[in-house]
Amino acid sequence: MFSSTKIYGCIADPIDHVRAPTIFTSIFKKKNIDAVMIPIHVNKNNLENVIASLKLVKNFEGLTVTIPHKTSVTDFCDYLETDAKLTRSVNWIKFDKDRKIIGNNFDGQGFVRGFKSQNYLLKNKNICIFGAGGAAVSIACSLANEEIRSLKIINRDFKKAKDLINKIKIKSKNLFVDVINYNDNFTLIDFDIIINATSLGLSNNDKLPFDVLKTSPQAIIVDIIMQPEETELLKHAKNLGRSIHYGKYMIESQIDLVGDFLDLW
Repeated sequence: MFSSTKIYGCIADPIDHVRAPTIFTSIFKKKNIDAVMIPIHVNKNNLENVIASLKLVKNFEGLTVTIPHKTSVTDFCDYLETDAKLTRSVNWIKFDKDRKIIGNNFDGQGFVRGFKSQNYLLKNKNICIFGAGGAAVSIACSLANEEIRSLKIINRDFKKAKDLINKIKIKSKNLFVDVINYNDNFTLIDFDIIINATSLGLSNNDKLPFDVLKTSPQAIIVDIIMQPEETELLKHAKNLGRSIHYGKYMIESQIDLVGDFLDLW
């Protein structure tokens, strides 16, 4: 590194599951960009102080935001781009020349791009998402643009899931969207694509977010968790002969979008 090196961060709690610092530092090196990305482990109680401190570091250019800070960090942004404003969720921030904080969200676009990159189709599909937090909101809102047949949200916090439906309706008024409380009885047999957008799977002792045996043999099982790459959910689905889709494709498919946002290339 040199005195001119730009610093980017990846902020999370826990931090050991994130792959962004490795991915982006490798890209910087490959493209001869004088920059580095570092992991930053921050508890939610210290988030505001950390963001304020990074704002004072002149060569700290921005950071990617992940679990559990994607919604909280919106409170510290001076300006939100369109997707971040709609979803009230941010997965990237940058500091402009006046050190104002600009928030954006590429999770939804990255998910759709990554899913299609593996030759999977979204049009006319019945989709179920577990979770209604930061990433789930972004993914759901982007899926609403893809001519899917229906979308079901399953979440413990019923109010948060209903709020997500209201955001989806802004994108697509005609899409059939429904909410189910996680604690209620529900069936998964009719879904073509089932997405785990919760944090279940980050820890080895986490229970599975849902029973794969209750899904159709033709269903595609998706996990947005990136580390471990093959979560227990995906292992179980694979052993049962289901098609699976890894979380890594969501971040890898955001790289060009992020580069434009940060004016890197």
